[in-house]
Amino acid sequence: MFYRKNFATKDSKSLKLRFNKFDEWKGEDDAKLEINQTKNCYNFSFCKGALTPSYGFEQLALPSTQSDAHTTFNIGATEILKAWYFPMYESYSGEDKHYVFYLAQDMTIYFFNVHEDKFMYESDATFTEIPTGAAFRINSDNDTMFFASSADQTVGLNGLGFQTYENIPKFVSGCWYGPYLFLLTIGDNNELQYSRQRIDIWNFDNVKTAELPDIRGGMTQLVALKDYLYLFTNFGITRLSLYSTNADVAETHIYHSTSYIYPQSIAKSGEEIMFFADDGLYRLKGSGVEKIELPIIANMTANANNDCSGVCFDGKYFLACKYDFGDSQTVGCESGTYVNNAMVVYDMTTEEFEVVRGIDIRQLFTIQTPKVKKLCALFRGEKKGLIGQLTHDGLFFGTPLAKQWNSAQTDFGYAGNDKCVTEVVVRPHTQGTLTISAETQSQQLQIADSDLSQRFRVRVFGKVFSLSFDCQQTAPHISCPQITVEVFS
Repeated sequence: MFYRKNFATKDSKSLKLRFNKFDEWKGEDDAKLEINQTKNCYNFSFCKGALTPSYGFEQLALPSTQSDAHTTFNIGATEILKAWYFPMYESYSGEDKHYVFYLAQDMTIYFFNVHEDKFMYESDATFTEIPTGAAFRINSDNDTMFFASSADQTVGLNGLGFQTYENIPKFVSGCWYGPYLFLLTIGDNNELQYSRQRIDIWNFDNVKTAELPDIRGGMTQLVALKDYLYLFTNFGITRLSLYSTNADVAETHIYHSTSYIYPQSIAKSGEEIMFFADDGLYRLKGSGVEKIELPIIANMTANANNDCSGVCFDGKYFLACKYDFGDSQTVGCESGTYVNNAMVVYDMTTEEFEVVRGIDIRQLFTIQTPKVKKLCALFRGEKKGLIGQLTHDGLFFGTPLAKQWNSAQTDFGYAGNDKCVTEVVVRPHTQGTLTISAETQSQQLQIADSDLSQRFRVRVFGKVFSLSFDCQQTAPHISCPQITVEVFS
């Protein structure tokens, strides 16, 4: 005789969760996040809802005298240490010229015209250390590009060629404000000097030195914006304005901090100035400074960023920096020695952002002429002798950057309940890996390169889950994932 024995089983209900979009990066606790919101993402863009390639770089291409078609060209440098773009009006020819200057490994300044055939001009200017570069107009009509360092004489280039200017002080920053030229001199006790004298006959008897009490650290950068001149120091910002017939300077200290401001991060866009400090990202607008609260600030400020580089372009702030991803991955330049390993891109209007990983960027700069508008970069490592231009294809000189998106951890709204993920549907448009993880279990799914939806049967048990997508292919477009979860009571 057989006796029937009833075994107790858990009741369950099935949930189907569909991602309408990959949502923005959030900084709240995981308990407040949805599974379509990321806690860590690099080399993917998700601003349009799907996972698509983020930014990359390719070799700079520019027009020539004969054609407006952009073509690449050989710089011919072993390594480029610094670059400057400068539009120059040549009074003797009555023409606007657009030059890119660069300091090569031999410490010599070379330059070429953006709109003409790419002939690399070698200057007579050779340095013993990397100089500061700034553009001033002299004699009312002659634009001149000046270079200065603490160990070398100040030199300038205009339509008449390079020449030494022994009477111009060595400077770390300079710009015109009204009819006056302002310079920050080099040295531990650097000064703010200014004069309305023609710069080629700069006369120290007529040069004024601004008396600025309570300056927070050394003076590092001058930025003219609307009606004011902003003086950046190591730990603060002072707003300057001219008054009286004696050209006296009035100062208002608008920002003080205990955090160091990285001078090479300071960039102007329209009526705003962006900058990066030890404790995060800031914007200056009008008379106020506000901190930009991003959920990635801790990753950006985990390391000293003395070699960061920032620039504004197309309504976005681009910052090359050293970023702590906090994982065991090695992407691109991280497989060897590097200084910077990331580029953070912040949209100044929408406040959305992306993180590019695996490129050691030495410097960011822009070229903006009537025909050409490009964000450019110099690099360390294998591409150290090239100038790159920004792309939005996730490629670094033709090689796809490794891409990863990680979700927040979620309990699907059922805290404490046992659960099992049983099915995943995804439309990837690329080859990659989808990983489903719980506390003690995980399962990797190999996604094929297909435009069709792909359905995977899985069994991952746990209480809290997360997802990650990994891709090293070109042109991914991952959209509309759907997860089936069994929730046990």
